[in-house]
Amino acid sequence: MSGERWKVKELLEFEAEVQKKWEDAKVFEQDYDEALKDVPHYLVTFPFPYMNGRLHLGHTFSMSKCEFAARFNRMDGKRVLFPFAFHCTGMPIKACADKLAREMEEFGFPPQFPATEQAVVEEKNELEEIMKDKSKAKKDKSCSENWRC
Repeated sequence: MSGERWKVKELLEFEAEVQKKWEDAKVFEQDYDEALKDVPHYLVTFPFPYMNGRLHLGHTFSMSKCEFAARFNRMDGKRVLFPFAFHCTGMPIKACADKLAREMEEFGFPPQFPATEQAVVEEKNELEEIMKDKSKAKKDKSCSENWRC
């Protein structure tokens, strides 16, 4: 391959090889085994990120502590279960449904959207407003709510 692309190809091949080994060894699976019932267990949970927003550094901060604890306890000989997924329930669904209802009132069904340029400008203004509000912290984030300091 030309240039730096060979590094990417080599890394992708290595990643596929390692993932195959993990899959064959069932590294990330925990099934009940009567012979291992007396081995200490460790469970880690993580507050699910909602699918209606963007992932941000706070998610990484909280999840990295869970990931570290799970891996440390697995290396310490415990049977570790660290389930992780995404979900979307409750208020995010309600907010999305309300937004759809407003859009149907404004643009009709099927929708008749305004010219693209006008919509892009309005969307950009909304994004700037959201980002401005998000930049001001409302509470101290030095200690995660999930862990005791």
